[in-house]
Amino acid sequence: MQKLLLEQFAAFWQQREQREQKMLIAGAVAIVLALLYSLALNPAMSGIAKLQKSIPLLRQQVAEITLLGTQQAKLSTVLSENVPQVNKESLEAALSRRGIKAQTLSVSDDIVRIQIPSLAYNNLMEWLVEMQKAYRLTVEEARLLALPENGQVSATLTLKQQRNSP
Repeated sequence: MQKLLLEQFAAFWQQREQREQKMLIAGAVAIVLALLYSLALNPAMSGIAKLQKSIPLLRQQVAEITLLGTQQAKLSTVLSENVPQVNKESLEAALSRRGIKAQTLSVSDDIVRIQIPSLAYNNLMEWLVEMQKAYRLTVEEARLLALPENGQVSATLTLKQQRNSP
C-alpha cells in the first residue's frame, strides 16, 4: 500500500514541470512553517508576554506579603509579652462582672475548663471576646446546648491561652 502511494506520488511529480515543482515545494514549506508557528511558537510567545506583564504585579504582591509577615512577627511577640498568666481568681472576677455563675471552673497551665449551666448566648460571646482580648484565650472545644428559654444556653468550654514559650 505504502509502495503504491509512493509510486503514484512519483508519477504525479514527474508529470509536473520544474517551475511547478518549485511552487509546490514552496507551498508545502509555507504550510509546514504556518503549522509550526500556530502550534508551537505563537502559544509560547503569547504565554511569555502574559508572564512578563504579570511579573511587576507578582513582585508587588511578594513585597506586600513579606511586609505583612514582618509586621505579624513583630505584633505576635509584642502581644505575647503583655499577656498576663490566666488564673482562676481573675476568671471568676470576670464571670461575676457579667453575672455568670460557673458550675465548675478549673485552670491548669494554659488550659481553662469551664461549665456553665445557664446563661444568655450573647453574654457568653461577649465574655469570650473579653477573655480573648485580656488573656488571649481561644476556644479549643465548645459544647453548647440550647435551653427552652429564648436565647439561653448551657455551655461546656475548653479554652487555651496563646503564649510564646520562653
